[in-house]
Amino acid sequence: FDFAKLSNLNGLYMRQTDDHALLAALEEMLPHVEGGQDFAAALAGGGRDRLLAMMPGLKERAKTLQELLDGARFLFATRPLKLDEKAAALLEGEGRKRLADVYAALQAAPAWDVATTEAAVRQQAEASGAKLGQLAQPLRAALTGQSTSPGIFDVLVVLGREESLGRLKDQL
Repeated sequence: FDFAKLSNLNGLYMRQTDDHALLAALEEMLPHVEGGQDFAAALAGGGRDRLLAMMPGLKERAKTLQELLDGARFLFATRPLKLDEKAAALLEGEGRKRLADVYAALQAAPAWDVATTEAAVRQQAEASGAKLGQLAQPLRAALTGQSTSPGIFDVLVVLGREESLGRLKDQL
């Protein structure tokens, strides 16, 4: 039996599943997993909308409901975030300096939507002579505590201006 193929097939079905149906399946699983009660409490406290807004990006990277749950934990994490090993490495050296530059650019952003936040980060990348990824990776680490996540500009919008800037400031 090929478990890798089964996993890939499951991921394919998850990506094709309606976001609300996937959320319902995730909620059914929560009583049976470690930390599920805390996650359920976060959902009950108004987190469903936040999770549904992030679902398209989350389900693209998940092959199982557990992976979906693990990928979504950053949405409800308390500050300051605990960084995983790879995320911490992204903030070493130049990472924190670049994060400080991005923080200033985002703080000055006139609006908080995907287009505006992306334009602010791209403009900062151009001004500093860095590539977008060199700014986006430390940004991702500071916002999610992980080295991988859904699209970083979607993450910024779903977390909101205040929470995003707070998480960035925590890591500076």
